[in-house]
Amino acid sequence: MEELLFIETIRVEDGIFVRPEFHLQRMRQTVREAYGAAFNFDLADGSIPLQHRKGTEKCRIVYGRSLSEISFAPYVPREIRSLRLVAADDELDYHLKYADRSALARLLQRRDDCDEILIVRDGAITDTSYSNVAFFDGRKYVTPDTFLLNGTRRQYLLGTGVLTERRITPSDLGGFERVVLINAMLGIEDDLAVPIERIRGL
Repeated sequence: MEELLFIETIRVEDGIFVRPEFHLQRMRQTVREAYGAAFNFDLADGSIPLQHRKGTEKCRIVYGRSLSEISFAPYVPREIRSLRLVAADDELDYHLKYADRSALARLLQRRDDCDEILIVRDGAITDTSYSNVAFFDGRKYVTPDTFLLNGTRRQYLLGTGVLTERRITPSDLGGFERVVLINAMLGIEDDLAVPIERIRGL
């Protein structure tokens, strides 16, 4: 049987891994769940190639039972101006960060004239195809508790009290001003935000 592979994406800022402990914890938990084995790997800033130690870089790790590949590249955020609500099968599972993203890619093909999708599963808002989301109601940020992947940035922002979480359905979206995309590479301060009126399919 072909080995299951997973990916981990880590932000590197001026030669320093950002919150590496969150990523290492997820990688170890993933290998433990998938294989019932330990995963011995560490993230040392000294391992970052010299040419990738300035500015914001994206570190991409592919792994299974052991490390398969690690690469670095300058980070250029996507421009997202609109989202389309797309319903997924209730069986859609991405609670581990699988390298095989074909199910998400098929959903993304349904974005039509929008830049990205906002996935609805079992009647509730989850994530985009590549990020968690945080909705701003004019006072606070709220993230769905029905996420597909419990992202490291999401965990950090919940732990620091920046985010609260609850179930959010498409009919709730009118109570928010905008939605911000968040992942390991994107924080709320990066403000990759889409006004609620730019969400299609409501």
